[in-house]
Amino acid sequence: MAYGQFKTYEEVALKFGIKLIEHAFVEEQEIIIAPALVDFIKNNLKLRRNYVSENAICEMMIAPILGIISYHHDLPLWSHVRFDISAEEGLIGVPDFLVAPASPVGTIFVNPVICVAEVKKENFNEGWAQVLAEMIAAQRFNGDEQREIFGIVTTGNIWQFGKLQQKALTIDVVTYSALENLSKLFNIINWLYHVAKLNLNLYNQ
Repeated sequence: MAYGQFKTYEEVALKFGIKLIEHAFVEEQEIIIAPALVDFIKNNLKLRRNYVSENAICEMMIAPILGIISYHHDLPLWSHVRFDISAEEGLIGVPDFLVAPASPVGTIFVNPVICVAEVKKENFNEGWAQVLAEMIAAQRFNGDEQREIFGIVTTGNIWQFGKLQQKALTIDVVTYSALENLSKLFNIINWLYHVAKLNLNLYNQ
């Protein structure tokens, strides 16, 4: 079984003993984005052709938004790379995106801190199943359940955020629309990267 073969959040939560906490936890940290980049992303979000396939959504909406914040924080965005932890438990496969520092080799990541899944057919429950499995795999990879692992589930337009620490998954009760308020979304993701990077520095001291 691979990450994408988990079909419901409940399936993953029961398998790995995860409890759910629902409350608003995300904050904002302002980031100034060049107007040309903002216009580029807004245009991509409005074009119906960018919603016709999973690849289009990843390439034209999700990757540019995350890529801008990754560049700002010098925290690499890894797209569709294998992340195999435990075949027996289904913690194998290819996440849509991971945010993680690069190793000295440059082409291998270490200590993943953010896992991102694209939602297929508006099915957020299935999206959380996939990203939760990836977050659990990230915990195993890091060898530390105390370190927060953040998760993002998105259609490209609608974004939901969560975090996993030990056996507790916290999902923010608010969903955010890139079309309605792109600057707010950028500020939230910027805050998420900021906290993730602080956690990396704290645990790597």
